[in-house]
Amino acid sequence: MDTGSQEIRTGEIVGGRYELAEPIGKGGMAQVWRARDPTEERDVAVKFLRPDAEDLSRLDTRERLEELDMLRARFRREATLLGRLDHPGIPELYGHGSHQGMPYFAMRLVSGSTLHRFLSRHAPLPLTVASAVAAQVADALVCAHTLPVVHRDLKPQNIMISEEGPTVLIDFGIAKPLSNGVTQYTRHGSTLGSRGYQAPEQILEKEPTARTDIYSFGCVCYELFTGRPPFVTDETKGLIEQHLRDDPLPPGLYAAGIPEALDSLILRMLAKDPERRPAIGEVLDSLHPLTPRPEDPEPRPTPHPDPTAPFRLPQIAPAERRPRVSVSTTPGRDGEWLDARSVERVCEEAECELVRGSPDAAARHLTELADRARAEWGSRRPLVRRVWELAAEGLRLSGDCGGAARLYQGIADDLIRGEEPQERADRMMLRLRVAECRLAFGEIEAAIGTVEDAGRVAAGLPTPLAGEVEDVRREVDLDITERLAGPDAAHV
Repeated sequence: MDTGSQEIRTGEIVGGRYELAEPIGKGGMAQVWRARDPTEERDVAVKFLRPDAEDLSRLDTRERLEELDMLRARFRREATLLGRLDHPGIPELYGHGSHQGMPYFAMRLVSGSTLHRFLSRHAPLPLTVASAVAAQVADALVCAHTLPVVHRDLKPQNIMISEEGPTVLIDFGIAKPLSNGVTQYTRHGSTLGSRGYQAPEQILEKEPTARTDIYSFGCVCYELFTGRPPFVTDETKGLIEQHLRDDPLPPGLYAAGIPEALDSLILRMLAKDPERRPAIGEVLDSLHPLTPRPEDPEPRPTPHPDPTAPFRLPQIAPAERRPRVSVSTTPGRDGEWLDARSVERVCEEAECELVRGSPDAAARHLTELADRARAEWGSRRPLVRRVWELAAEGLRLSGDCGGAARLYQGIADDLIRGEEPQERADRMMLRLRVAECRLAFGEIEAAIGTVEDAGRVAAGLPTPLAGEVEDVRREVDLDITERLAGPDAAHV
């Protein structure tokens, strides 16, 4: 039986669990349904592999079977990737299987508006609104690129702004792990990606890298901040020719108020040479200062959905990502406030684990509690910083560089206030830890810049604090030296 030969109907039970409610999306290879999961009392999205029979009918029998095999393999890979990508800005996988001969997987349902529809209603966007969307997408890409996975189809249609405001990167249908030896699921002569957002190397059918996503994201950012794409078809040139050969005009020519640094960043993201594009960590670092701060007023006019809400109101987060752990191991049941004494006990246990050099249950527990503690207690309570620091150290020592970098950056940006010598030293050491974590996915030049900054900061600090910064600086500098001396140095 060919995939896609069965009709799917409302009310069917998939996998003995998901009751189909209504179709909510369809493409050439898949159809997505809204379904109800009574076990967890939530709505979910169920995606079925249903290749377009009309497209396949143009192929001969052998080619058609090969295409079906490739689509099935790609579909399985998408489910596998969602199971590995753990980030609130990426839908998580709930389950997978086969229904009436059709592969399916269930994932978090994101209700809201695509960025494409959002821009059609609200463009041009205020700077803070555009920055809020861009920073959330960049944060999700940091997670993907750390795995490392390249999305390969970044465009406004694949970015959702949920009803509550968080922005989510969706549709990893053509995403590809960048590990050596990964099977290719692409026919020769087929160009993956979407017209108007493809990097030059995609158009030329060259091997994608993480910098391929940076180009596509640059196209999205250009549109976010200016209300128009970097290139449009005209009487003399088509889109493909412009993406291959032309440099876009600076975004600031189309929209007032774009900072010069942002103007330069977006143009670098759109460089034809992938090596000239910034890494996603640098993009996120550049966007973050432009986003709203906690308790800032809502933008005027206020869009719906409002992507600034997660920054202005940190308690807003996708419900499915809030910690769900047993009462016996968590300080505070779901729906109850955290108990400070219980959290302090977990911190003490985590400190013992870190002294032994083997982060375990307590350190993992603090990772689950970090965002919740920040939302309930705010940024000024010392216990919140202690939770974040221990959680970050646990993730770093466990090898989760992306998760650790996010927490270190959050401490530096939101939990340390003031410019006294101690605060300056702490902030610099956190920046060094962020740089160290991002070395894991190739950001050597950015790390070198941070090490140089650390030397200058240390020179202006009292001797004891300067020594603390120097200790971390030398540690990161040694890591950089070892990586540059390694077999992959020539590819940096």
